[in-house]
Amino acid sequence: MSKFDAVVVSDLHLGARNSRGNDFLRFLHTVETSRLVLAGDLFDHPRLQGLQERDVRVVEALKRYAEGAHVDWVIGNHDPPAEWFASLFGITAYDEVVLDINGSCYLVYHGHGWDPSLDLPPVLVEAADAIYSACQWLDPSHRLARLVKRKSKHFCQVVDVLQRRAIDEARERELAGVILGHSHVAGETRVDGIHFLNCGCWTEKPPTFVGVKEGAVRLYEWDVISRRAVPRSCEPMNEPSLQPEPAARRRTATIAIR
Repeated sequence: MSKFDAVVVSDLHLGARNSRGNDFLRFLHTVETSRLVLAGDLFDHPRLQGLQERDVRVVEALKRYAEGAHVDWVIGNHDPPAEWFASLFGITAYDEVVLDINGSCYLVYHGHGWDPSLDLPPVLVEAADAIYSACQWLDPSHRLARLVKRKSKHFCQVVDVLQRRAIDEARERELAGVILGHSHVAGETRVDGIHFLNCGCWTEKPPTFVGVKEGAVRLYEWDVISRRAVPRSCEPMNEPSLQPEPAARRRTATIAIR
């Protein structure tokens, strides 16, 4: 049993062909934490299209998990609205969560509000989603879908923009760090003393997550064979600044991790 003070996961995309729902079920059975944060895109479609039996099992497992631990829901761009979460689970979904880890505050936000590619004409965004779905259908190994997703995110500079805006948000709000999802590209770095992490996703192999243990916040890979968490390395880098979206526009919960 891997024990953490808090665990942050994102981008399960339940309903997508390449969602690793069965791996996530084993993850829930193996990882012990009192605080689980789902950092957006739990579902692949806001109207829950494509859900299979395994996806329903994941939702049921999360409901059971919430009986013994505190589960925080952060909304992503693929998720249903907050009112849906409240009616189904009887819980409040937030735009963001702030984790207070022994006095160091980390913002957890999905990241889609800072994605410039989502400002493209809707027809282009829908076409990109259709191509991604077609790749999942054409290649059951999902290698093609992973390649297309990564190429598109780098082509639109999503990965870089999310990191830059997260760093600026942390400076403005005097945060120790920021944890995002959305890009599906897992990463961890420190820029001018600010800790930036991206959870990665559960549509690729290996799946990744952010774990908090004894005050240390780190990115981990989940080894689906040995069923254990493996820390990933942190590479230093510096990036120029961009202006973030004002934090006041988002619904926020602040949570103390001790």
